[in-house]
Amino acid sequence: MRACNILLKNNVGFSNSKRYLCTAAKCKLEVALVDSTNEALESGRYKHRYHEGRVTSGCISVPNSIASAIVKSCKDHPLKALITEGAKLDNFVRSRKAPLERDELRKKISKLKQDVGQEICNKRDTEAMTEEQTTYLNKVIDAQSMKRAKQTIYAWKPIGYDEFKGLQYLLGRSATEYAVLTQIFEEIRKRNPEFKPRSFLDFGSGVGTGTWAAANLWKENIFEYVSIDASAEMNDLAELILRGGDSNKTMSLRNVFYRQFLPASHNSKYDIVLSAFSLFELPTKQTRLDVVENLWNKCDEFLVLVEHGSLAGFSLIDEARQFLIDKNSADGCEYHIFAPCPHSQPCPRVSLADGTPCNFEVTYNQLPILNPAAASKYPYSYVVFRKGISTAQQDKYPRLVRSTLVRARHSICRMCTDQGELREVIFSASKHGKNLYRCARSSEWGDQLPIIVGKES
Repeated sequence: MRACNILLKNNVGFSNSKRYLCTAAKCKLEVALVDSTNEALESGRYKHRYHEGRVTSGCISVPNSIASAIVKSCKDHPLKALITEGAKLDNFVRSRKAPLERDELRKKISKLKQDVGQEICNKRDTEAMTEEQTTYLNKVIDAQSMKRAKQTIYAWKPIGYDEFKGLQYLLGRSATEYAVLTQIFEEIRKRNPEFKPRSFLDFGSGVGTGTWAAANLWKENIFEYVSIDASAEMNDLAELILRGGDSNKTMSLRNVFYRQFLPASHNSKYDIVLSAFSLFELPTKQTRLDVVENLWNKCDEFLVLVEHGSLAGFSLIDEARQFLIDKNSADGCEYHIFAPCPHSQPCPRVSLADGTPCNFEVTYNQLPILNPAAASKYPYSYVVFRKGISTAQQDKYPRLVRSTLVRARHSICRMCTDQGELREVIFSASKHGKNLYRCARSSEWGDQLPIIVGKES
């Protein structure tokens, strides 16, 4: 193995700024390119930018047939209003936070009441007040506390989707969600070309973006699609799109079933189980964990959980991730984390507690009906669990958790390793050889790097 210089973070998170700040000392860490990758590059079987760790996609667009169906589905509604409201709904979804637990909410309100009471009492001589004045003052404190609570405490509530709201979601969110799910599913297919799913379950299916993405990759294999969404109007809209925007046409997919509730029984198993952008709709932590457990019990191969790449979204993904790790460890269930983590240890991003989420980016084109000027980027957080013990070396490859910093004669990769640690490695051709250097240089945020990480020396 060749040695490389690595900057340790000393409890400092990776910076997104152009000027990367580091307050650490240098040490030696052994890394080496995987033999199979090195042999493939030497033989010319593929180029460095196409090494097996490259899993990020290019710019993703909604299929033309779906885009056409979307236009037809909106024909009886005011398009400009739908586009405007769809953009507002998208902004709202991106800024959502999880609902507070009851105990946490009570503590926040109690603290606010205490602070307001202290502020008001400091301006008055409370010792000389009569009983009536004290009662009135307490009412003022209660009123001021509730007013401030409404201003400062996030007021969560579920989004109710009727027909018009569903169309807003379709225009504002479908291209984004389709791109995210396509990128995740493409990684599953690329790393497991022998995997041919026969069934697909989508919890919180919305307008059907999960079905579009799964069908685009495995249409010839999937025999059953089950879409679960609490809104009957959203289910109707999802079905209308699969009928090409015309309710009289035949559906483009076979055996698509729509449900409003997730069955409690575990009699049916599905090769791919998906929950995308749905955990925010659940009112409590216990409800979320119950749903995640139910989905895991229905999973026969892959469980995919996805949320917006904000700190709030990442927190929900990490909550579910840690819950399944603890549950499976206690139950003795054989499993492994397929992506993005190369380990099953606590997320090192959480341990830093610097307010930076573990997220990734997808590049996508907006719907043609929106007249997009350029491609867009969207951050998302996700985790993919797979049943069974991992036997593939690639499952342990480090994952790039930020963009590669390409510099003159060297490149800097920030990655999460199979040791459950965040590392920053500086690669150069002189120290690591042409193949490893060029692989690192061509890798992007979200890719794996086909290297073996050794010990520090």
